[in-house]
Amino acid sequence: MKKMMTLSVIALAMVSFAGSNMKAYIIGYDQNIDFSSIKTFAYYEPLKDSIAESAPDVHLMIKYLLIIHLKDSGLEQVKENPDIYVTYHNSSSQAMRQNVTMYSYSYSMGWWWSPLWGSGMDISSYSRGNLVVDIWRADTEDLIWRAAVVGVIPDNPSPKKAQKTIEQALDKIAKEWRKVQSKAGG
Repeated sequence: MKKMMTLSVIALAMVSFAGSNMKAYIIGYDQNIDFSSIKTFAYYEPLKDSIAESAPDVHLMIKYLLIIHLKDSGLEQVKENPDIYVTYHNSSSQAMRQNVTMYSYSYSMGWWWSPLWGSGMDISSYSRGNLVVDIWRADTEDLIWRAAVVGVIPDNPSPKKAQKTIEQALDKIAKEWRKVQSKAGG
């Protein structure tokens, strides 16, 4: 029940940040897990919500960055019987942007008089890509870690355009992972 509540809070926070221009990092984990006992991992290919088909180079970049960060944290990648599995999901949300402009105040003495001459409002929508990293125990299939970053994957991602933001997001997620590992081990 506690796990479901924590994951619900993460999902709610993700939705609430979806309309913001700010990148939001939401990280939650099962505090009852001894993370120091986790020694091995395997990457699990996402079944859906992946950009593997539309942007295969970006998919490979995310996959390899996840693997590198887990190896850097001291875990060993194995093909069979891992302690945990790791994967990612991505989704897109629509956000609205409003721009109000006031060009000038004009009080002319001509036949037409308008105190707000030249004002206007422009409303546009844009897509924001969200990245979610899931880690779960291989033996129980219980989700033990979820990290979400709102607004990190560009609308039509090319590797060059996406690389910096995705690297920054995964660096921050990896830093939090290592903090949890060190708390468990120390």
